[in-house]
Amino acid sequence: MTAAKKIDSKGRLLLGEELAGVTVLIEKRASGEYVIKPAVTIPANEKWLFENKEALSLVTLGLKQAREGKTVKVSAFSKKKSWKSELAD
Repeated sequence: MTAAKKIDSKGRLLLGEELAGVTVLIEKRASGEYVIKPAVTIPANEKWLFENKEALSLVTLGLKQAREGKTVKVSAFSKKKSWKSELAD
């Protein structure tokens, strides 16, 4: 979609109802062009997962296996008293 829009005196630009409530990133390019991209936000304490490719691939694999029903029943941690000693420091 290409449309001519005018920025108002307060620097606002109306993009239309289809983008109402959508979070966007606005990138200013060296050429003076602006690129508007839809975006999502994540909590700061979850950002590490998306920055750690190995951890993200393990989570993705686990979710895929769960969808496929490839799960293993394990005893509850509360029943196993020594589980803490098995964790790496």
